[in-house]
Amino acid sequence: GHACGHNLIAAAGLGAALAVAAVPEVSAGTVLAVGTPAEEGGGGKAIEADAGVFDDVDAALMFHPGVYDWARAPLTAQVQYRVAFHGRAAHPTGNPTEGVDALAALVELFNVLAVLGRRLPEGSHVQGIVTHGGTATNIVPEYAEGLFGLRAATTEALDDLVERLRVCAEGVARATGTTAEVERATVRYEHFRDSEPLSERFAAHLARAGITLSPPAPGVYLGSSDIGNVSTRVPAIHPFVAIMVEDGSDHTPEFAAAAASPPAREVLVAVTGALACTAADVLLCEGLREEAWARHRAARTG
Repeated sequence: GHACGHNLIAAAGLGAALAVAAVPEVSAGTVLAVGTPAEEGGGGKAIEADAGVFDDVDAALMFHPGVYDWARAPLTAQVQYRVAFHGRAAHPTGNPTEGVDALAALVELFNVLAVLGRRLPEGSHVQGIVTHGGTATNIVPEYAEGLFGLRAATTEALDDLVERLRVCAEGVARATGTTAEVERATVRYEHFRDSEPLSERFAAHLARAGITLSPPAPGVYLGSSDIGNVSTRVPAIHPFVAIMVEDGSDHTPEFAAAAASPPAREVLVAVTGALACTAADVLLCEGLREEAWARHRAARTG
């Protein structure tokens, strides 16, 4: 198993591609099974999208195992930034007034961000860790560094949050006599845009296997994924299908075990069939393709 269920995601995608490619009626179309290197932080699909992998694609279909049966994925935009402060080293007893404490500046940034967090809109937050805080306890740190994860409900809100982080870091630097560096440390994940026409088709096909999908609960966000970058370019789906109870969570040993369990294999078979049927609908139904693209373009324009 895998603690985020990627073993099931890969098997369902490949299985659906093999199934629909074997149907003679869809031979006029093209089916791609696209693997994703380094989704967990590496942004494989984002890099693939930038490289043009999805330029001539009409629909991108995948599912994600989880603890809910949801037709649409409430996935936020996400990015990580490195913030570094430069000060001046000194001995805290020998020449304390000559020191400029870079670590103190970093700690102050955490304090400022904690205050900022109380005013952020729903779905936005900042989490950080100290990645470098000095080299010895009897030396005022001349360099300190933190890594900050930023999330927001939309890509536009994430861009605003990044700018707020930059303003906070620069303000702390001025107040503490340090200099600040703020730079992006990871690929940016855009928020997911669901293709409702395709999601409805998938949900209808999955219902025949006895699994009923519902809309996501309002105000609940389930992390971020590089599928968001694909969904800005083409109509896409990313439903969640439960493989364990709602009080569980992915990224846990329990979820890894669930992802290799007999119930998960049953879900896998059902989802693979529903993905294949949805892909066949896209290939065979021009009206569905046109509706999906019309809704996609309208959402992007809006």
